[in-house]
Amino acid sequence: MDLYPDVALAPAEAGTGTRFWIFPQPPFIPGYEQPDRVWLSILPDQINEGPSDALMYVADPLYSKRPYGMSRLPPFEGIRRPPVQAGPDRHFDGLDPRSRPYLGVHAYACIHRVLDIWQSYIGHPIRWFFDGTIPRLEIVPFVEWDNAQAGYGFLELGCSHAGGSPRPYALNFDAIAHELGHLIIFSEMGVPLGASRESDFFPFSEGFSDCVSLISFLHFDSAVDRLLRRTRGNLLLYNELNRFAETSPETQIRLATNFRRMSEVTREPHDRALPFIGAVFDSIVELYHRNLVAQGCATPRLLDVDLRELTLDEFDRFRTLTAECFRARPLLFKLALEKARDDIGRALGASLETLDSPALTFSRAAQAIVAAAEGVAAERLEENFAWREITRSN
Repeated sequence: MDLYPDVALAPAEAGTGTRFWIFPQPPFIPGYEQPDRVWLSILPDQINEGPSDALMYVADPLYSKRPYGMSRLPPFEGIRRPPVQAGPDRHFDGLDPRSRPYLGVHAYACIHRVLDIWQSYIGHPIRWFFDGTIPRLEIVPFVEWDNAQAGYGFLELGCSHAGGSPRPYALNFDAIAHELGHLIIFSEMGVPLGASRESDFFPFSEGFSDCVSLISFLHFDSAVDRLLRRTRGNLLLYNELNRFAETSPETQIRLATNFRRMSEVTREPHDRALPFIGAVFDSIVELYHRNLVAQGCATPRLLDVDLRELTLDEFDRFRTLTAECFRARPLLFKLALEKARDDIGRALGASLETLDSPALTFSRAAQAIVAAAEGVAAERLEENFAWREITRSN
């Protein structure tokens, strides 16, 4: 018997947003073969075929196109594939998420998802830095190119062949979130005119964009549940949270779990970003542990141990205790992680208002993030930035 026959068709649903499918991790990663149904804040009446809206549009080339560069910018003027239509209910979750047309829909949904998250942390809508000349972001969901990039008016996605089979970056939430992170930085801080390739701006942009990816991933309920079940609540284990832009189950571009300091890295932007990424990841994990202790889910002794210097015996003992507590109280572990996520996310988002791209250094960025944080979050960030030699220790 159907007790609530009209709930799914309630007219008020039209004002709650638009439904899409999103893969929190690429579908070739075990456990993530099925996408999540998500609600985006944009309303069905605001989305046109494509999909497209006032902020962005999908331009899916019918034939191979060259990647954009300094001499090639949007709009794409070649022949496009037919624009994707919403379903009869004006939503996009009726489409086959494994079909070729869905590449553009998935990229579009991921971009809106990340914008929803980071506009909440930043505190205001993000205005594209290029909107004076190019009013909307062009999304190119597939280019025959083993890379993804965002630039002046565009975000385009290639395809990895790691593992011997094609892996479109349009189905890789991490990669899309990372590229959008660059656009957020440019839009909030300005374009670094006059900055040399040796400046800290470009490594900072890489590091901050990885943090955008990491924190955005933690906004998928199913992904957080799966992450905690797989690790039994122990985030120090190798897992999908501390890997970025996975191109196969065995291959990833960068790791958040690292012990690099500024004195140990090169000037290459991705390498130089590693201490910053590590400091942010360490801070999330340490806040997570403090929240667990506060909820009675972990021993207070955990807070007295330097996680970077755990012995094998200490690590095994910690893993056993965590697994036992997680089996009994999994919901509290999830709440502890979500609070740590938001404490750090708010600090990162708020810091952008006080940073200036031409004069940016990692030290100034770290100080701005600490100043934007509150309470224990500020304390953890300050200590971890100092350990990484990003700022001076007291």
